[in-house]
Amino acid sequence: MEKRILGKTDFEVSILGFGGIIVDQMEQRDANNAVSEVIDWGINYFDVAPTYGKAQYILGPALAPYRNTVYLACKTEKRDAKGSEEQLHESLKALKTDYFDIYQFHGLDNPDEIKTVFASGGAMETMMKAKDRGLIRNIGFTCHTEEGAFEIMRHYNDFSTVLFPINWACWLEKGIGSRLLTEATARNMGVIAIKGLAHRKWLDNEERVYPKCWYKPIFDDDELANLAFRFTLSMDIDTAISPGDIHMIRKAHDILKNNKSFTLSKEELAILTTKAQEITEIIF
Repeated sequence: MEKRILGKTDFEVSILGFGGIIVDQMEQRDANNAVSEVIDWGINYFDVAPTYGKAQYILGPALAPYRNTVYLACKTEKRDAKGSEEQLHESLKALKTDYFDIYQFHGLDNPDEIKTVFASGGAMETMMKAKDRGLIRNIGFTCHTEEGAFEIMRHYNDFSTVLFPINWACWLEKGIGSRLLTEATARNMGVIAIKGLAHRKWLDNEERVYPKCWYKPIFDDDELANLAFRFTLSMDIDTAISPGDIHMIRKAHDILKNNKSFTLSKEELAILTTKAQEITEIIF
């Protein structure tokens, strides 16, 4: 599997990453098999969070045999120093590791929460202390708005990574993502893309075929899935995290195997643009 350098971390990461929520609600044996399967593909980047149900408690044992050969990222949604420190140690214990390669502020979009994180007694204090102690190797953040991302980076200019939606419909119809990628590249930040295989919001009363995805993934249109995921991979990103279902990461892997190039032709881009215009419930 293709590898790319994750910004200033210098980690050589697989272009497809494993979203830890995949193993939530799995039996441990099934989770072990899922992790073994993706390791065999060449995946070496794993991302998880305490908010993903029981995922970190299941992923820890499944990943333990491979921990020294993979990169593990975790997150905290706590905004204060005390809460984030407690959560960090609980995640380290759950994931059976002594350190995280990347530890991230999770879903940090709200302006008031951003202020709290960087104020005295905020979660940034936990991050800095943990990095000094070797409990985390790099500090990152995840968010869903470019405005939030720029405000976060205004408070601290040495983030190693940003996790952000690089989604075909959001980009083509709303222009979301381009400014963030330009700034992250200028700062030599690793870019972790999410929502590459997202289609749209679930509709009211629609059967949620993949309930761990809060959006409708592209599971029912192979042509659209191919174009959408290649669109994300063609951008200046380093790794793309799969949707939260084992069937969807297999679909993503098939797209990688079946395409030598991720660059879209003018005709393919026109198809995506038209399909984006047809969506009434874009995810953001």
